[in-house]
Amino acid sequence: MVNLVDWVWGLYSEGNIIKAADRRLNGEFKDEDMKKLLLVGLSCANPDANERPNMRRVLQILNGEADPVLVPKSKPTLTFSNSLPVSLDEIVSDGEDGKLSAPSSPFEIRIN
Repeated sequence: MVNLVDWVWGLYSEGNIIKAADRRLNGEFKDEDMKKLLLVGLSCANPDANERPNMRRVLQILNGEADPVLVPKSKPTLTFSNSLPVSLDEIVSDGEDGKLSAPSSPFEIRIN
């Protein structure tokens, strides 16, 4: 099964984003308007929520009141890395009640 967002991003990477337009429209649209709409869709699907436009910005872009957002040619990917301690002594501590305890491993998410 093909993921719709990945498919559209692939077409965009190839310079063919207009091919993502619904065929039932029979080409009855301005290419520039369709491209703008699809790019806004991709920007809203960015894996990094901080890079997504808010709805006010989306409406401004679609109404021609704001410049379009810059969309990377390839879909950003999430990279997960963890900062695990080197030794057991770094994570295990003696509690006041004589029990050993260890905190959860800290995980970091990076967007590439």
